[in-house]
Amino acid sequence: MKTVVVRSQQKWEHMAINRRSEAAMLEETNLAGQEGWELVSVLYYKDAKGEMAWTAFMKRPGGGAAAAEPGAPTAAAAARPAPAAPLAPAVKVQPGNPPGFDTAGDTFEIRPD
Repeated sequence: MKTVVVRSQQKWEHMAINRRSEAAMLEETNLAGQEGWELVSVLYYKDAKGEMAWTAFMKRPGGGAAAAEPGAPTAAAAARPAPAAPLAPAVKVQPGNPPGFDTAGDTFEIRPD
């Protein structure tokens, strides 16, 4: 008998925040953190105009009803394709998924050798 272990791939949403001042960047990243965003990296650099600027890169588990900018709706949910028709016989994976794992509509077929 063979055992198959199926693991869902973690799905992520990403966003970048650009600000001119450290205080504005700190305020924006704190607001995003309240919405589930995690800070990944920050750059402090001279932009094309020669002015110093901050860019914060953030991520959070995908599949949530979340915002690309704090308070704005995401385009990620609208861009997801419709799930394919299930194969028969199939085992449907539904509730009980960890946050960020979207297996809704996924089907897995178990076939004997």
